[in-house]
Amino acid sequence: MRKPGFLHWLAVAATIVWSLLPIYWLLRMALMTSAEIALFPPAIFPPAPQPGAFFNILGLPYVTDAGITLLASGQSAQILRGALNSMIVSVIVTVITIVVVVPLAYVFARLEFRFKELLLISVLLAVAQPPVATLIPFYALYVRLGLAGTRAGLIIVVLTITIPFVTWMLIGYFRNLPPVEKLARIDGFSRGATFLRVMVPLARPGIAVAAVVAFLFSWNEYVYAQVLVSGSTAVTLPAAMSGFLFQLPNPPHLAAAMFLTLVPPFLIAFVLQRRLAEMNLVDPVR
Repeated sequence: MRKPGFLHWLAVAATIVWSLLPIYWLLRMALMTSAEIALFPPAIFPPAPQPGAFFNILGLPYVTDAGITLLASGQSAQILRGALNSMIVSVIVTVITIVVVVPLAYVFARLEFRFKELLLISVLLAVAQPPVATLIPFYALYVRLGLAGTRAGLIIVVLTITIPFVTWMLIGYFRNLPPVEKLARIDGFSRGATFLRVMVPLARPGIAVAAVVAFLFSWNEYVYAQVLVSGSTAVTLPAAMSGFLFQLPNPPHLAAAMFLTLVPPFLIAFVLQRRLAEMNLVDPVR
């Protein structure tokens, strides 16, 4: 097998820099003062890094090494409320999506039944439809039902995105799994036991990816959140950040808040990746 050459590693390095540079730039701004951020040409590294902006955006004062007290951000309450709501919505949506989608995708991928193709087309159309196309009907319906400005209403509408998309994604994964159902049935497994004890363990990598995708969709949802819950106690982090931008924010505070929005998705992906690596050491059929 041919070893990777210079161009291969150059492409890898360029991809890493392209992906991580915006994240580093946010972290750099969060560790600087407003005056340092305004300097031109901009400094590549913070001249005197200090984490005060992260404390301030969490509602805490911070005393620098020079004895200067940096007061808590005036937007910390809305950011913390948005982060809490986003976490609640994202976790609930992810759990419901996986519980509904895994058996649904398995049925579509491995079983034959009437109107299967028609139902698959309906799933595809649901995935292809842009969320903004249903924004006004959802808003009118939610106002009538009293769901506008509630987490429950946002969870329902986000599920209309995650369930079709993740179903379509997992159908392809289940189709590529080895045909072990007949062997399991010969061993005395019922159809339900075959699904739970054989197919689900085999599909763990795909299910883990599906969970990450569902979480990211929920965490980053902006269009519905901006219209349905913005300005209410159920406001989520993207909508709260949008309001933050129009309140003359302190640049380090804004950068710190934007950087903190990246932490939960990173932790979810990291934990699932670690769990996935551990599970791959175990015989999935046992």
